[in-house]
Amino acid sequence: MSGQHPADPDAGEDVIEHDRLSEEADLLTTLEANARVRELIRDTRREIAELTAGGAGDLELAQLREKLAQAEAALARYPSSP
Repeated sequence: MSGQHPADPDAGEDVIEHDRLSEEADLLTTLEANARVRELIRDTRREIAELTAGGAGDLELAQLREKLAQAEAALARYPSSP
């Protein structure tokens, strides 16, 4: 993973910064874990939006919505530092 991933300009999201120390030392730091969870949330929201636009039903989206809820709950427990 690179140090920064550009945010989707249409999504109005912040740039998700990864922890360089995590990559250099091959460690999963809390900062890096936070970045990965934020990416998971972003990507899952996009997938839900794409499937919804494609006419997917609630049953098809249920697993993704649960995945999103769990990731959001994790992020709420361990918010990123300013």
